[in-house]
Amino acid sequence: MKRISKYISSALMIAAFGCAFTACDDWTEPESIDLDYGTIDKVEPVAYQKYLANLREYRTLPHKHVYTWFANTENAFGSQGHRISALPDSVDVIVLENPDKVTNQMVDEMYEARVNKGQQFSYCVSYDNIRAEWIAVCEELAAKRIAWTKENGEDAEIPAELLDPEWIDYMTQNAAKKLSMFNSVGFDRLMAGFTGKSTNHMTSAELKEYIMNTNAFLGIIADWTSRHQDVKFDLFCVPQYTDADLIAKAQYVFFSQSISSTGMGNYSFLFNMADGVVEMSKAGMVASLPDYSGEDAKLGYYTGGMLAIVGLGDWTAANDAGCVGTFNTADDYFLTNGKYTNVRNLIQTVNPSAK
Repeated sequence: MKRISKYISSALMIAAFGCAFTACDDWTEPESIDLDYGTIDKVEPVAYQKYLANLREYRTLPHKHVYTWFANTENAFGSQGHRISALPDSVDVIVLENPDKVTNQMVDEMYEARVNKGQQFSYCVSYDNIRAEWIAVCEELAAKRIAWTKENGEDAEIPAELLDPEWIDYMTQNAAKKLSMFNSVGFDRLMAGFTGKSTNHMTSAELKEYIMNTNAFLGIIADWTSRHQDVKFDLFCVPQYTDADLIAKAQYVFFSQSISSTGMGNYSFLFNMADGVVEMSKAGMVASLPDYSGEDAKLGYYTGGMLAIVGLGDWTAANDAGCVGTFNTADDYFLTNGKYTNVRNLIQTVNPSAK
């Protein structure tokens, strides 16, 4: 790890000599702003280019990869906290939660982050999200059928457009639609999400339906990865309920159950449950940042009040996990006066600088 931090630290020292009047937090992770004053790339362009070169080199060296799930919005330029460019430079992969809402301005920021900083962009095609969307559609159609029957009588034939879509057809079409977004704005890698569940207590009919649904979704993902072997692929799943071949293909496997952990001990428990299914060196846990709005007072905290991201960092640093992830990442901008302090501390904890 000392070798890694050497590349970043050397560039920072160069910039520090040329810009001693600028606070460290103001330039080590420069924010992309519209005002043109005093930023390191303007004051010391040579030093800044050296910093970027060392940052790109850092990506190629062994380290625990840091992922951030980022809720991009269509009006992302209304605040720095909603801009990709404001995220810490040492984040390796940015997982956009709304791949269908990537604006032209975001595409420009993604390009600059990719070329200058070596950051990558991904999004998740989630079975659970598609299932939730299907349920919402069915509930809406059910309400419409009730209203239509009241108006036309119970014996009237219900129009086809008010009938529930078949789940397999809906899932197949929507998974294909979401996969088609990969090339729309130029993503670098893909993530698939699949929670799954134990089959131990299922009836034969339930088991048959579960296997059919599981094979359909995972089959679509497997087919896509086989036709895009040059694309890095990750999983967000419960490993023991996921296809072994997909786990083997994945570069990193995030344990989806870790998002609801109430303490650091849960991470070790989850790894023990998946022992022999996934290698620790390619696996990782995730935690959420607290809710800035205050609507969910428990989000981002363990039982007892400890910040989940702090415990996540400590656990990841002490184990051979290959990656770590943060949810609700944008809120850390507002929680820490634009500094992303909790995210930076996580990065420093799992990839410490040389002493």
